[in-house]
Amino acid sequence: MIARIQGLFEEALSIRAPAPDADIVDSGLLDSLALVTLLFEVEQEFDVQIPLDSLEVEDFRTIERIARLVAKEAPTK
Repeated sequence: MIARIQGLFEEALSIRAPAPDADIVDSGLLDSLALVTLLFEVEQEFDVQIPLDSLEVEDFRTIERIARLVAKEAPTK
């Protein structure tokens, strides 16, 4: 899952994929527009819906945290 999220950085945001534990907010890689784009791409790629009322910037601070959020929001099969 982490590799797929890193791929979204490169494909959708045209940003070199950061390390899974790199703080992408503090590094300036993820501004508000990029966050919205990334959220959309993550929802499409993993077929999840992340409720905006529960969205926390902390969940998007690293690729590892994004992966945890996706795993939490993924439908159980």
